[in-house]
Amino acid sequence: MMSPAEFVSQVRKELQRVTWPTQGETMGMTMAVILMIICAMIYLFVADGVIYYLLRKILGI
Repeated sequence: MMSPAEFVSQVRKELQRVTWPTQGETMGMTMAVILMIICAMIYLFVADGVIYYLLRKILGI
């Protein structure tokens, strides 16, 4: 089993090898996620409305 000091040392070495995204890349990815969430929200809203409408017509409510 490794000591806590050795673990922290290995974590620091590993973090030095990480390629961190730039601020622009982070903002771009964030906007892409928000756009996909909005698209999914609109799709589910429309699908729910269509299903609601069809069930009302079928059941005669």
